[in-house]
Amino acid sequence: MSEPTRDLPTPELHRLAELAEKLREDTISDPELAELDSLLAESAAAREAFAALAMLATDLRNAHGRFRWPAPAVSRSRHGLAFVRAHRAVLALTACLALVAGLLWRGFLPSSAQAGPPVATVSNASGAELHAGTHPVSAAVGAALGRGGLFLSTGLLEFTYANGVVILVEAPARFELRDPATLWLGEGNISARVPEGARGFAVETASARIVDLGTEFGVSAKATSSEVHVFKGEVLVGNPAEPNALRLTENRASRIDTLTSTPVGIDYAPQRYIRSFEERASDFALMVRELEPVAYYRMRITPDATLLLDVADRRLNGVIAPGSSLRTSATGRIGAGLRLGGPAARSFAMVRDFPKVPAAALTVCAWVRADSRPRWASIAKHWAKEKRGQFHFGLWHDEGTLEVQVQDAAGREIGVRDTEPLPIGEWQFVAFTLDGATLRLYRNGREVASGPCAGLSPVAPDALGIGVKLDGGHAPERSTPGFWDGVIDELAIFHRALSAAQIRALHGLAP
Repeated sequence: MSEPTRDLPTPELHRLAELAEKLREDTISDPELAELDSLLAESAAAREAFAALAMLATDLRNAHGRFRWPAPAVSRSRHGLAFVRAHRAVLALTACLALVAGLLWRGFLPSSAQAGPPVATVSNASGAELHAGTHPVSAAVGAALGRGGLFLSTGLLEFTYANGVVILVEAPARFELRDPATLWLGEGNISARVPEGARGFAVETASARIVDLGTEFGVSAKATSSEVHVFKGEVLVGNPAEPNALRLTENRASRIDTLTSTPVGIDYAPQRYIRSFEERASDFALMVRELEPVAYYRMRITPDATLLLDVADRRLNGVIAPGSSLRTSATGRIGAGLRLGGPAARSFAMVRDFPKVPAAALTVCAWVRADSRPRWASIAKHWAKEKRGQFHFGLWHDEGTLEVQVQDAAGREIGVRDTEPLPIGEWQFVAFTLDGATLRLYRNGREVASGPCAGLSPVAPDALGIGVKLDGGHAPERSTPGFWDGVIDELAIFHRALSAAQIRALHGLAP
């Protein structure tokens, strides 16, 4: 069975280009030749990138008439060193030159120099780390950005052109500010807001040129394809190989593959893009505030990306632990949401010194989206393995059904759960209530389970875990941490039992 093909990470693609250039110039050392051997032998993505980029010689010849060497047929054999040595002459004249020239022409290796007068100004940032080549670049609000290539390694970055165009970039992303009216996007996600006076602003990728006609749109780019999703207005989507530009209107999307250059229709997915740093007002948020929550986490985007902001009166702010995630913000159900990467990323949030429920009346509700169902995946847990606690809200074991557990006044563990696994990739409004006598579980405004529960234990750990079960302190529980994989938004906690009618009303108020 052949190994699966994946996109080659940009650092490896760059290193492949460097080694290819040395091979072309016949200056490659034996250790570097062995490195190239290893890269080609161990990675199907590297071999396919090598082959595809070599074939850009033909592409470039047809488009520009500059290259006349035929592209070689590249074997998928795992014997990389034998392949390199056997085809060394051909690769030197064809694949390597085409690779490097093709990378430069397609924009995979943008200039890393920030030079000339400022093209744009940083208008917002959240945990952003920005680089030009190996040099850090200021991502502070108000910092000027000149022409040249940039890499956003972590966080979110928003910058504004002098003509009013606003670009929001999500890490990881590689892009280049080419001039005041053009942005090159080599890889990553951006959203663009273009005012009427800046019509004609263009975003270029390896496979497409997207020209604004007074719009708001999102673009995703990688070496093999690009996607365009139009939120408002319309854009023209074209490229040098396709003379008939696609006029893409509001609520539509298209993908353009690098090799075919032909636009194809895809499902419109605005939820994939963060469009603003601002948390917009909503009827849902207004009703939550009117119900006087003890804590309300709207998952607002904050400058350092580690502050979990409570917008209720008591300001029970928490911290976000990003783990290995490059960013912890994503499009939420209402505004931004807390993006958590499951067991692989080990990202979570917590609130130290979270108050215990003073009486046997409690409600916890949130909008959640699951990208998978890890074992014991946590939504919110005021719970610890040894001490237990007041509530344990998330998914049941490996079944992935919504569940809640509490300790009653006698210290007994009481739990109820749904009968169906939580849907993947869909926003769900989840809630539970305890009124001193009955524990009720809700999904999308409907009661899905209930059971008797006499009172509530006063025993609980100091910290509240969000997207994780803590160990009783401030670290994930070792054996079953229950990291959430997906997005959590609009988490609210009340020291009262909301009625079934109020739960239904909240579900119905989401836009």
